[in-house]
Amino acid sequence: MTPSLVTLSDAARANLLIAIYVTFWIFVPVSFACVCNYALKQFRAGTLVGSKSAPLPFAISAITGWTFIGMVLALIFLQSPLYLLVVMVGAFGLLVETGRSANAQFGLTRLGPARVISWSLLVFGAIMLVEAPLTEALTWLFNEVHLPSPEQESVESFRKIDRPSKILEFVIVAAFISPVIEELFFRGFLITFLKKYTSTWAALVLSAGVFAFVHLNIGAALPLWFLGMALGLAYEHTGSLLLPIGIHACWNLVTALAIMLEKVHS
Repeated sequence: MTPSLVTLSDAARANLLIAIYVTFWIFVPVSFACVCNYALKQFRAGTLVGSKSAPLPFAISAITGWTFIGMVLALIFLQSPLYLLVVMVGAFGLLVETGRSANAQFGLTRLGPARVISWSLLVFGAIMLVEAPLTEALTWLFNEVHLPSPEQESVESFRKIDRPSKILEFVIVAAFISPVIEELFFRGFLITFLKKYTSTWAALVLSAGVFAFVHLNIGAALPLWFLGMALGLAYEHTGSLLLPIGIHACWNLVTALAIMLEKVHS
């Protein structure tokens, strides 16, 4: 699975894991401070949301928009991989209908690669400082009231995988394919479409709620809702879908790596 780690002595492996955890938890509060400082300045200036960089609205009919949303959500609830194809084909169709390029609609060149990578890492780190204690608190609460708090099905499935090829396949899907498809729908389309019927902040909250609950895990609903809000704000503020894709990819990748480290440690 991870040959270089497996072949290390127990002491070396333990020291390596400690170094990884210490580095990670130094990075997290620094990221949180940087992101909060930036967000506060933008909020005071009135440019955190609703700025000139905000994504363009979709000029489509209500029937088209709600039909697309209904189809995608139905396939997700049915756990059908067809939703990946429907999102891609649907997004392409919407671009054709509105006469826009993917770059114009999703701001693919608004941020350079260096800014996308650096801000993806910083925002991810800031999110983790909230998500980690929030998840622990919810786990404790669920245990206190004797409610089951199972992990997401995808996480449970990944824990059972031992073959290196299957692990690599899962990581590629989790870190590259899923973030692109999910951000294309939940941020790239859903937020923009909902803004036709409500305020920007309400659209952010509603889209994040849908994102959380389609994962079909009540124990993870609140942390995923917070994650969805952060991803939505990143898209709304910059107008670049690459930023929430990058943040989402960091989230999934670190989750996968953490599970792999747990396997090695055990």
